[in-house]
Amino acid sequence: MNKEIIITAYENPDLDGTASAYAYAEFLNKIFDKKAIPAFFGKPHKEAMFVLKKIGFENFNKAEDLFSKEKKFILVDSSDLNGISEKISPDQVIEVIDHRKIHQAEVFNNAKIQIELVGAAATLVAEKFYQNNLDISESSAVLLYTAIISNTINFKAKITTDRDIKMTNWLKTKINIDDDFIHEMFVFKSQLDESLLQTMKNYLAFFNFFNKKIAIAQLEFVDLENFINNNLLEIKDCLEQIKKENNSDYCFLTAIDIEKGYNFFVALDEQTKNMLENIFDIKFTNDNYRREGIIMRKEIVPLLKNYLEK
Repeated sequence: MNKEIIITAYENPDLDGTASAYAYAEFLNKIFDKKAIPAFFGKPHKEAMFVLKKIGFENFNKAEDLFSKEKKFILVDSSDLNGISEKISPDQVIEVIDHRKIHQAEVFNNAKIQIELVGAAATLVAEKFYQNNLDISESSAVLLYTAIISNTINFKAKITTDRDIKMTNWLKTKINIDDDFIHEMFVFKSQLDESLLQTMKNYLAFFNFFNKKIAIAQLEFVDLENFINNNLLEIKDCLEQIKKENNSDYCFLTAIDIEKGYNFFVALDEQTKNMLENIFDIKFTNDNYRREGIIMRKEIVPLLKNYLEK
């Protein structure tokens, strides 16, 4: 494989996908002398842009400019067709690295598949450097370190594994960042630069199980209670519009307080509320419910699938 390889993630990737692409490209270029390039369809999420700017990588590669049908792709933090660019043919994908329980790895016939249930794809990429005793640049180390912290909500999320913690501790020895960097990152992520509707659309994911279309927006905030109190009516309006625009059978918001560690669910239609009430043994009041402890969307999705299968 002497030709150019594009490392990418979902369109408009989050920090985990962004970090994994940069670092895995570095790994391949160092250990196999390949011409691997991190590039993204759309624009990385706000949190990812915060970290990229901090390390001087603000001008990221645009996959649209590099794309051709002859190019080979490696997917990181992504393993299904729903979310990656429609330009990518499954046959162009030569490798998949992800950490989700629900995936479509089987559609990538030409790809080497690595899907392991850890807190972040960044953990799997960090392990490649660690296991091969390979030097890692400080920029890649910062990206992977912050991605694991973000994806595990600073280790508060149940998806956190010993492997995530081990790699975070190792990466921390490779970097020099301020003690308040993570808090600054979370606060920056909590600020809305666009309308609430556009923000929810940016963090929206769709799933199809048994001919049912599910739309789930996941937002993460510092001081979530204040955000909810100030925006609950608008959140409901946004959910109604999203459900209508996408003709979804189920639609809801799961919002996470990054520092206090709880979820806040908002759902409008009875079908969605009944589903969530049955899965979590909860009872909605005025279309919302606060649930103590953090559960990530990637954890919720398998529960929804099991519920709909019954």
